[in-house]
Amino acid sequence: MELIRLIPEMDIKPFDCGDADLNGFLFDDAKNYGSSLLAVTYLIQDDENTIAYFAYQNDKISHTDIGGGNLKKFIKRVGSLLPKEKGEFKSYPAVKIGRLGVNNDFKGKGIGKQIIQFTIQYFTENNKTGCKFITVDAYKASLKFYEKMGFKYLSSADEKSDTRLMYFNLVSV
Repeated sequence: MELIRLIPEMDIKPFDCGDADLNGFLFDDAKNYGSSLLAVTYLIQDDENTIAYFAYQNDKISHTDIGGGNLKKFIKRVGSLLPKEKGEFKSYPAVKIGRLGVNNDFKGKGIGKQIIQFTIQYFTENNKTGCKFITVDAYKASLKFYEKMGFKYLSSADEKSDTRLMYFNLVSV
């Protein structure tokens, strides 16, 4: 297996994770997102297949992410994770896992877990961007996975949505 940063000239090897949106992003959008500086996509490939992929985007956790933009609720929810010396900021830098898909033939083999562990290590060792959190808009089908990986829900306002905003505190590692 090899980890490769996707570039526009690259051919993407076969991939199907069973989700049309995730498959579509990889084949139809990932290269354009990279060229437009909107996201960076990484592929895990073997000789024949794309085993998995994930895309990073810049993000932030903000008091507006809490239902109604309540600053006091925001401080209560994530306040213990935040530095006190500069006062109460209204937002904090994060990296978003914009997409993460694992090929159906490789599901259940710990690849998603390895991607999360890689992400944590990548953004804590010599902190590449000055981010404090990892965020993800997790599909309902993947909520338990992210919970097991230590992600928490930022708000209950999105409980009935197709995706839930979750975060992981990089300082907790």
